[in-house]
Amino acid sequence: MYCAGPDFAAPGRNDRATWSVVAAVLSAGVRYDGYDSCGCGRDRKFRPRTRAELRARREYAARHELPLADALSRRDPWRATPR
Repeated sequence: MYCAGPDFAAPGRNDRATWSVVAAVLSAGVRYDGYDSCGCGRDRKFRPRTRAELRARREYAARHELPLADALSRRDPWRATPR
């Protein structure tokens, strides 16, 4: 069992594709938190929702030798700074 974070919204029980994405995000050590790293903001952070988004971020992380957690946390991994 994982602590997914306070902003986690569980997908439907039979939505196996989305559950596989959630499992990949959590196993990478990324939680569904809305706080900035400094603790001052309360905006919901981006997390991949589809297998295509997950696959694109995995490829980006491998290509640029980044930690997977960093690539999964970015709305658009091709930007220099996460949003």
